Parts: sequence; C-alpha cells; structure tokens
Amino acid sequence: MDLSFFPLTLEAVDQAAADSLCLFVASDERPLTGLAGLVDWRLTARLSRLLRGGQLTGDAGEAVLTSPGPRLGFRKMFLFGIGPSDQSEEDLQRRVGEALRKLSEAGVRDAALQLPSRLSPESGVRALVDALQGPGRAVVFAPEPQKMIAVLGQVARGQARLEQRTVKVPSPAPLQGGSQEVPVAPPLESEPAPADGKRPSPPPAQRYVPSLPRQNVFKKKK
Repeated sequence: MDLSFFPLTLEAVDQAAADSLCLFVASDERPLTGLAGLVDWRLTARLSRLLRGGQLTGDAGEAVLTSPGPRLGFRKMFLFGIGPSDQSEEDLQRRVGEALRKLSEAGVRDAALQLPSRLSPESGVRALVDALQGPGRAVVFAPEPQKMIAVLGQVARGQARLEQRTVKVPSPAPLQGGSQEVPVAPPLESEPAPADGKRPSPPPAQRYVPSLPRQNVFKKKK
C-alpha cells in the first residue's frame, strides 16, 4: 500500500492525483467540516443540498456513489455514512474499515480521503495499513500530516521497513481579481518569508511506501 500525506487545504486537494474521492459523513455533523467541508465549498454546497434533500444522511452503512463534476480532479466520489458522533472509537474504526472494503470491491485502486477527525491517528492508520483492505494507493489529507507520518512509523515499526519519499505540492495560481479562498481547516505553519519577499513553497506531502505483503483484494467483475 502506497500512502501519501497532504495538508488539509484546497490547494492540496487541487494538486492531489487520484482516481476517486472518498468522504466520510457523520449523521449529526452539520455543517460539514474537514475534507467534506472543503469539497462542499468547492462544489457550491452540493453536498449540503444532498443532505437537505435526504439523498445523503450520514447514517452508518450508507454508501453513495456520484460524479464530482469538473470542479474537482477526480472521476468518482464515494460518500460513506459513519453514524453519530457518540459511538465508540472501536465502532467508528469498524465503519471506516467497511468503507475501505467497499472501495476495494468497487475496483478502486487509488483514492483520496481524510480519516474521520473523531478517529485517533493510531486507529485510523491501523485501518489503512494493518487490515490492508483499502485501495492500493491512498492520498490522505490531515490537518497535521507530520503527526500521521509519525504514527505510521510507529505502527509499521517491527512489521516492515519503510521507504520515505518526498513529493512537493506546487504553489497554486492566484485567483482572478485578487480574491482568496479560505479553507475550513488551517494548513500547517510554514517558514517565514525570506528578505527578498518571495513566498515559501507550501508544506510538502510526505509519501511512505510500507513494504508489506500485498493481498489480492481487488475483485474482477464477471
């Protein structure tokens, strides 16, 4: 499994290359936050309209497949309900695992996602790595990517040797008219601007490739 970690910003979402987008939606989280909130903002409240119309509820076990449209660089968008916020972490981890298995059964080989904020980094990383039930490649957005990377190292230590790669996220082009899009979640702090006035590059994405035994989790359609 190839895991790439990106900061939770609209710029990073625009630069992330993945076939499918996976969003986890809670049944009692309104308005949407995190990656789902950023996507809803970019899609001019399309997810909010689905919620108001009842086509999306966020109930546990719910799975909705739709096209994100031309405003996002993904071909498919999967919306998975994870239930209420007062459930145990064990139940939440199980919901995430079920969603990742559904991605595999749908033939998804690479996906972009954010683990639910109520799920601890340790439990989230284990759902991605230990079970090996998710897509072969995952782009993971997080408010603190470095923390997720540290947890990944702790989880995988003693199981496999990790190969570290660094991938920079290109700086986005400025919007016309000087307007700026404000992300729901703040990006990581960057280094101060140098004396020449040039802005520093956005925080890099960190990619770790665990050398774990691969399992044949992709089902061929007859």
